Amino acid sequence: MRVAFITSESFTDKRHGGFGWLVKVFGKALARSGFEVFIITWRDPGYPDEYVVDNLNIITYPYSFNTKSMLKHILEYREAKRIIKDISADIYISIEAMVETLLAELTMRKSKHIIYAQDPFDEHDYKLLSSVDPYYMINKLRFRINKVIFGQAYKHADLILTQARFYIDKLRRLYGIEPTNIEYLPNPVHPIPEESLIRKSDKPLICYVGRMDPQKRYWIFFEMAKRFPDLKFVAMGKPSVIYEEKYKEIVHKYKDLKNLEILGFINEEEKQKVLDKCWILLLPSIREGLPIAMLEALAHKMAILSSVNPDGLTGKFGYWAKNDDFDIGLKYLLSNHWKNFGEDGYTYVQNIIISKVLLQH
Repeated sequence: MRVAFITSESFTDKRHGGFGWLVKVFGKALARSGFEVFIITWRDPGYPDEYVVDNLNIITYPYSFNTKSMLKHILEYREAKRIIKDISADIYISIEAMVETLLAELTMRKSKHIIYAQDPFDEHDYKLLSSVDPYYMINKLRFRINKVIFGQAYKHADLILTQARFYIDKLRRLYGIEPTNIEYLPNPVHPIPEESLIRKSDKPLICYVGRMDPQKRYWIFFEMAKRFPDLKFVAMGKPSVIYEEKYKEIVHKYKDLKNLEILGFINEEEKQKVLDKCWILLLPSIREGLPIAMLEALAHKMAILSSVNPDGLTGKFGYWAKNDDFDIGLKYLLSNHWKNFGEDGYTYVQNIIISKVLLQH
């Protein structure tokens, strides 16, 4: 059977966010089970039209990251439609609703279509993001057009999944999707380490995991390292290609901090070793869906210190800095609270991440 993922990113050295990671994990699991797996995605700079990674066939099409021209994107969508038709998959899985999702549904009517809701945007989300990143500025007409297109994509889907419970009501409000038509499936955490293998550092170690993009406000993490010189901070991740220059400007200001280690993008094995040692995940994003980084942190017995509280996880397993009071939150967690939150978080992940069973077969 042939399965094709439709996504805005694959996991490359140019862009490696949660969507790309998710496709990689699920795609490899399906390939191991005998499925022929394709990934239809935007072409990252310097990458070819087609290539293979871990038995996953990645087919790309041009996408202009730095333009908001509808005409230019329409021309690019024509290429996406051709690829969708040529692959002729039995099942198309969209990681979040996209224009390409609706194209697949209308072009390949005999196929099955699944949408996995990862981060649906409403007007408030765009407003928040545009406050730190002008790329997300969107006028009301464009938002309404998107709402119609994405709403139709959801209504044509054979199955709708969501990785966060709070999206069930959000999809109802945005697109009129009945909650009974939505299935909750948490994102996978892979691997979930054996409890006996998790060894925390002797002294406090605070980490950041994720893209170094404006919406993540990663500079707050660096500022925390500056304000707490007696604590050790380690950052993992790099910017998306369109934010590289901005990242270089910001990082330059903190390069002399002795207690801050910036590792950049590291492989999975190295990341796991670092996470095993860390006490607290500091995630200062202006907004998030339910980031995989949070689940990874809980799987490594870390407490969470964050400005967002998706599905109530931050409040349950750490400190919700809803007023950006990260200093207070860090001191609170370090006063012997972080360990209990980490223990409880590990139990939570073990109980709810049902995808773990799938990934082991």
